[in-house]
Amino acid sequence: MREGSLDELATIHPTVTDTETLFETLDSFRGARWAFRGQRQDWPLTATIERYSCRPGVAEDYVMREFRRRFHRYAQNAPGRDDDLEWLALMQHHGAPTRLLDWTRSAQIAAFFAAQASSTAHPFVNDGVPTAPPFIIWAVDTDSINAHAKAMLRIAEDADLSCGETFRRVFWSQPAEGLYVVVAVEPYRLNERLTVQHGLFLFANHALFPFHNCLARLLLHAKGEGQPSAQWLHKVVVSPGARADVLRALEQVNITATTLFPGLDGFCQSLQVAVQLRDHDGWPGVSLTSDREHWVKGR
Repeated sequence: MREGSLDELATIHPTVTDTETLFETLDSFRGARWAFRGQRQDWPLTATIERYSCRPGVAEDYVMREFRRRFHRYAQNAPGRDDDLEWLALMQHHGAPTRLLDWTRSAQIAAFFAAQASSTAHPFVNDGVPTAPPFIIWAVDTDSINAHAKAMLRIAEDADLSCGETFRRVFWSQPAEGLYVVVAVEPYRLNERLTVQHGLFLFANHALFPFHNCLARLLLHAKGEGQPSAQWLHKVVVSPGARADVLRALEQVNITATTLFPGLDGFCQSLQVAVQLRDHDGWPGVSLTSDREHWVKGR
């Protein structure tokens, strides 16, 4: 197995072609131990700092320093000096590149992110185009991942990886050769978006080693010790033709950009999907009237 090949270490589900099968599959992941990530196509699991820089360690230190130095110009109530996870969560929230990778405790929310992003890149009117890629939903057992990471790093079983000195040890320390892991963490104070999206983060303990490679190293180590590590990571592939039905089903349970991104920007994002769904399904109750101005502005 080549290093970083997660497909050979995870459980890969048969390609899903309809909404009912998708939600039955996602519903099988029960309990708070599971976290989910939706991606618009089959890309490697990669943190933003890796995507923006070929020297992620140097870039990470620069971005974190500059964000802390200039934050006071834009907002109040800065996190404490040593609240590193809260600083990182704040950076991630505002779009700065970090080592954190966004996940959610809600499988349905992950499905929305995957389907919406996929539809934006490939509108529904192009569903028949063979180049439109499937979208992906990952599921990870965070309890098992964290427990094995603690054992590898010789951290106490009852330690909270999200808090204080334990988080700083995992994030800042230079790991011994081969002790590359991924851990799941949640900041104590949740911003509005993390709250409504049931969000949490996974990150690699090495700034210079790619996220997916660190996760592969952990799974491979666990497999070597006889652990059922293939059950800790699942990959669900969804046919592009299911996008419209998935988004329509999620809209019925109020999972839209409007609810997941509070504010005007989220509402406008929801209109992108609404237009594509109506192009796909027709425009019931809407027609090109002879008096368009009055129809738009209200009589």
